[in-house]
Amino acid sequence: MSKHPLDPIFHPRAVAVVGVRSKPGTGMMGGFYDSLVEAGFPTDSLYPVNPKIDELNGARCYPTLLDTPDPVDHVISQVPASVVPQLVDQCVAKKIRSIHFFTAGFSETGNEEMAAVEHTMVEKLREAGIRAIGPNCMGLYVPASRLAFMGGFPMEPGNVFLLSQSGANAGEIVHGLTSRGIRFSKAISYGNGADLRAHDFLDYAATDAETDVVAAYIEGVRDGRQFFEALQRCARVKRVIILKGGRTQSGSNAAHSHTGSLAGSIEVFDAVCRQTGAVRAETIDELLDLVVAASTDTRHITGRGVCLFGGGGGGFAVLSADAIDREGLTVPQMPRKAVERMREYIPVAGSSVNNPIDAFPPEEHLDDMLKLVATAEGIDMMFMSPITGRWRPPAPDEKSSDDEEDDDTSTESERQQKEMAKAAEAAALKMRHLQDETGTPVVGILRSGRMARMMGVRTDSFSRAAYREGIGIYPSVARAARTVAQVLEWRNYRKGLPDIL
Repeated sequence: MSKHPLDPIFHPRAVAVVGVRSKPGTGMMGGFYDSLVEAGFPTDSLYPVNPKIDELNGARCYPTLLDTPDPVDHVISQVPASVVPQLVDQCVAKKIRSIHFFTAGFSETGNEEMAAVEHTMVEKLREAGIRAIGPNCMGLYVPASRLAFMGGFPMEPGNVFLLSQSGANAGEIVHGLTSRGIRFSKAISYGNGADLRAHDFLDYAATDAETDVVAAYIEGVRDGRQFFEALQRCARVKRVIILKGGRTQSGSNAAHSHTGSLAGSIEVFDAVCRQTGAVRAETIDELLDLVVAASTDTRHITGRGVCLFGGGGGGFAVLSADAIDREGLTVPQMPRKAVERMREYIPVAGSSVNNPIDAFPPEEHLDDMLKLVATAEGIDMMFMSPITGRWRPPAPDEKSSDDEEDDDTSTESERQQKEMAKAAEAAALKMRHLQDETGTPVVGILRSGRMARMMGVRTDSFSRAAYREGIGIYPSVARAARTVAQVLEWRNYRKGLPDIL
């Protein structure tokens, strides 16, 4: 654990879920308990609370928080807003460390009476030394502590810290990034931010040894000076990407009704990001792409010259060159000597070797050709589709050497998936070797659907394999080019700050 005062929140010894469902199949009212069990949180330190039932899925259910064993460090509130003041009193008496209010219906409603209730309960908790997350949020996802607020989250710890006012967006970001290989140190959905707010968590992330990259979805900031100073501390030492919600009038109105946040001027927010060294994303897709870049060798790109290798067809190459150019990058023509050398490997008809390169040499010459174009004058990066060799789906009566040990129940589909996984790992390793041998950063392009299947790889398996090799993968040339352009701009205005890109 770090010495930061918030650190104990992320490492509770025992958790009580107050207001678990009394009947099966009642949606989110059982979700947190079920998610924690699925995540592997120790069930002997996980206490469901509901006075209407004696047990939940075989576990003893307690009538009140005060009836649970000591100690309880963290409480998840699923009770109605009208019951929250009573629960707060029990938390004070129980001497817990933190409480997460999934419960909604407070300041975000615009009701002055409920806003006052929120203020009073937070003040009472603070006086007792208890920190609150929420209300109106999903709470904590901490793989190392086996905490999760949704099912299906991987429990392998990583180096990305996620901060989100929206629980739904937090879930979408986690799922979107984990499918691309990224793993999380911690993720927090903090909702209304009645107690702990963005600046508190940014301050913590700055000191967290498990975190290298910080991603945030923020709708509004209440404490401008504290937010600026915390972001400044964090962005000096971590790579920080922020998606700002409520940047239009309609979005601002929606943010206010969602979490009670006043969104503020996007121009001011942009200035804050530039002054502190953070980068702002326009959409969730941009946030995901920038996190991938910040977590892989894409962040090391320093020039603008792109070699686009492969991808499937001259029309694709033309549109890709347009997309690259629109982002202020370039597609330099190959030097004459390089073109002449490539013509030794590839016939003229039906191929292009002048960048974009829509041609593949015989397999025995592929590595030499890749090195040739990666080291050509004016080339600062390679945009590549996965090269899987002569992969093809195995025939029903074929087995690889690894398959020989499988039992007879292994189906053709299972064998095919194994072959595709092997192809993905081989393609990712080829990209890694090319980058290491030439010093030219490699960016992977993997379109979904039929094109990916034609290349013989599954999108998710290839993305994860490439991520393990430090290669960023993007679903289109346009998104890859946009991301690289943002990284270059980000590096430019970080001049004078520690070199973390």
